[in-house]
Amino acid sequence: MGASTSQGTGPGSASNIKPLIFNGTVLSGNLGPDAALESMSGERKLLSVTASSLSLTASDHAGKVVVLNNAAGVTVTLPASVGNGDVYTIVVGTTVTSNNDIVKVANTSDSFVGRAIASSDNATTTNNIWNVASGNDTITLNGSTKGGYAGDMIQVIDIGSNLFLVNALLKQTAVEATPFSATV
Repeated sequence: MGASTSQGTGPGSASNIKPLIFNGTVLSGNLGPDAALESMSGERKLLSVTASSLSLTASDHAGKVVVLNNAAGVTVTLPASVGNGDVYTIVVGTTVTSNNDIVKVANTSDSFVGRAIASSDNATTTNNIWNVASGNDTITLNGSTKGGYAGDMIQVIDIGSNLFLVNALLKQTAVEATPFSATV
C-alpha cells in the first residue's frame, strides 16, 4: 500500500508562511553581492556598485545601503549637505586591492564630524579610534592601513548645513593610520 500525502492547512503549512521582513524590508531569495533587497513597496534598498565612481543623491541613495564591489576602488561623492537628516550607508563588499575606496563631500563648504573605530591586526596595539579633524572632508580606505576590507561600514548623516556626521567601523592592518583628510 503506497503512502498518500496532502498539503496541510494548519499554522505551519506552506500556505501560511509569510516573507521575512526586517525594518520594512522583505528579505528573500539570493542575498549575494548582486542582490537587491526591496522594501514592501518594491523599492530597491541594496545597491551594488562595480563602477569606479558614484555620485549620491538624496532621492536615489538616502536610506539605502550602497555596497562597494570593485577591488580597484570606488570614489563616492556625497550630495551637498543641507541638514535634512538623510542617512547614507556605505559598505565595502569587496576588499580594495588597488587604488582606494573614497567617500568625499561635494564641495569646499561641506565637512565631516565624527569618528572611525578600527580593529587592528597588531597584537600589541589596541583597536584604534580616529576622530575627524576640523575641516576633514574625505575618507580614504586603501585596503590596508586605512581600512577598505570587506565588511567595513561607513554611515554618513546630513546633520546641518555644510555638515555630515560620520560613524565608521573598519579593519586596519600594518601601521594603522587615520582614514580622514581634507582633499576637496
